[in-house]
Amino acid sequence: MSALAIKDPSLSLVLQLLAPEPEQHTGHTLWIVDESLPVESVMTIPGATSITAMTNRYDISANLQSKNVQILLSDFDFAELGLYQRIVYRIAKEKLLVHHCINQALRHLSDGGELFVIGNKQDGLKSIAKNAAQTYGLKNNTQKLGGTYLATFTRPDKLTDEHKLPDNDYGQLRQVQHKNDTFYSKPGVFGWEKVDRGSELLITVLPTIQRYMKSVSSVLDLGCGWGYLMLATRDWDVETRCATDNNVAAVEAAQKNFTRHGLTVDCVADDCAGNIRSRFDLILCNPPFHQGFAVSENLIDKFVAAAARLGRRSTRAIFVVNQFVPLEKHAAKYFSQCRLLLTEDGFRVYELRP
Repeated sequence: MSALAIKDPSLSLVLQLLAPEPEQHTGHTLWIVDESLPVESVMTIPGATSITAMTNRYDISANLQSKNVQILLSDFDFAELGLYQRIVYRIAKEKLLVHHCINQALRHLSDGGELFVIGNKQDGLKSIAKNAAQTYGLKNNTQKLGGTYLATFTRPDKLTDEHKLPDNDYGQLRQVQHKNDTFYSKPGVFGWEKVDRGSELLITVLPTIQRYMKSVSSVLDLGCGWGYLMLATRDWDVETRCATDNNVAAVEAAQKNFTRHGLTVDCVADDCAGNIRSRFDLILCNPPFHQGFAVSENLIDKFVAAAARLGRRSTRAIFVVNQFVPLEKHAAKYFSQCRLLLTEDGFRVYELRP
């Protein structure tokens, strides 16, 4: 595994568990894919063809599918899955999602099967494993391996709704109240139970943008989340609207919110609009700057490059970022103009023009 050069010890452990010794590899393995794992690394290990992977991220799904790994792209919907001898899960950041995945994974273990749950100390793995063991009446087999923790569970005897970790009915969209409006969202979607302050600041500049653009026939929400930025244009006379996100749950929530407000929007699950070929007059973006648990400048660059590709000569791309994100540096590679419109509460709103 040293050749993989993976810095996060928990991710190295995931790969080791996906490639057990031949005598241990007695059945199919389900891999619940964490967004921070460089998925190309799994293809360097033996036994990759016996892995079924599950993810709610379009980019991960496309990557693994291109390498002939059996993949299920869904918001961690286990309904179509069978039983597995081994299930490997490196926990995510969202606790309710972690609870949901552990609850479902234990129900999809075959007799004698094992669930391996991995996380670093700061991820709260020890506490989650302790609660899972108590909830299901299992032995708490948690061990520290170098810089990470591994909890191992077998299929419990009791599998009822009374015996499960609290997941707040993760699979369902739920209504969230914000000021005088209501929207649908769910855990795992960025800012799922609130409106991000950066997005709030971005929409304050839209009336001015609309006035000097005079005519806006097409709008793209790049990295739409549950659709807040696009909803801010609902009173505009726009012919074409498109919203895209890498997260399947976000796309489902956005579609629900647009339908509720009578907006016709083409909602696309995609890797930073990689499969979108149309061009747009106005592009709105509150880009992610974390890849898994780490800050990623490459991710910012990817969104700026996508906005440049999807624009026309007259296009305005409106970005909001945390003040420590060097958007000007990235924009200079793709746009001739980068104008700061607003600085407030640790955020900066920019207008980018070709």
